[in-house]
Amino acid sequence: MGIAERLLRKEVAPLGVRTTFIADDPQLLTAAVAACPDSSPEFHEPGNAIEIRLETASIPSSNLSCRIEVEGSRITITGTDFHGHADAGTRSGVCHIPARLILEPEALATQLLEPILLFLLTRSGRVPVHAAGIMIEHCAVLLSGPSGSGKSSLALAAARRGLRVLSDDTVYIQLEPAFRAWGVGGPLHLLPADAPDGPHPQRARAGRIKAAVRLPAETMTPLASRATLVVLDRAAGPALSPISAHEAQAAMSKLEPGFDLLPEQSAMAIQRLTRNGAWRLNLGTDADAAIGLLVAELPKRVS
Repeated sequence: MGIAERLLRKEVAPLGVRTTFIADDPQLLTAAVAACPDSSPEFHEPGNAIEIRLETASIPSSNLSCRIEVEGSRITITGTDFHGHADAGTRSGVCHIPARLILEPEALATQLLEPILLFLLTRSGRVPVHAAGIMIEHCAVLLSGPSGSGKSSLALAAARRGLRVLSDDTVYIQLEPAFRAWGVGGPLHLLPADAPDGPHPQRARAGRIKAAVRLPAETMTPLASRATLVVLDRAAGPALSPISAHEAQAAMSKLEPGFDLLPEQSAMAIQRLTRNGAWRLNLGTDADAAIGLLVAELPKRVS
């Protein structure tokens, strides 16, 4: 049996983009699929495909915990004994992974597989918007604000109320051939003091230690075909008021690191989200009350 015949393949559709993983180890293939955002059976763009090869290899130590470099259409990730690179121009990537990392699937996903995959997805018509996403009736409500503005707490409050959640921090906008707002699934990341009772893994996020709170699968949803934008404000509230497209776009004009790599695409996505105006939500200190206000008011105001 030749080398090519021994390779394993798995096709998935994270954010609706046809993605093929090719691996020389079944555990690698399992880890790669687990690192994907929730897949959808819908391939909205059959010709817009990604391929990522996973190879077991021992890379000489670089004495780096993890370094990510983006240059134009390419990303390179180098760790202590692993390496990965991808090119958006060819929609392909290669990851060299040591045996010890195969046995650490969470580290493998967060340090290498997720960044490579999301780099290719965001250059395949899935534009990241810094917002939590929740469903109110049949519309995705994107709750936009900088790190620490309360997005994850609102997502948790929405789940407690029985609403479905797309994501607590990033929603991916597809403009063609049809509008879609995609969520990534995964846990909510909250300050330990704000997390529900119970054991939760801890992760470093935005320079702080967060509790990773996993929601029941039935409370998560991968996509929506309608969306409206709500800009978060820490002013006393809760209070909801309409704002113009210009106001909303100005509020979202400062892109945080990681969201600033695709400025033109981000501007187009924000323009699409705000073409009929948007909303400002004064949060106050009660996330449950803020979600209650959205549930009571938005369906009457959003056509």
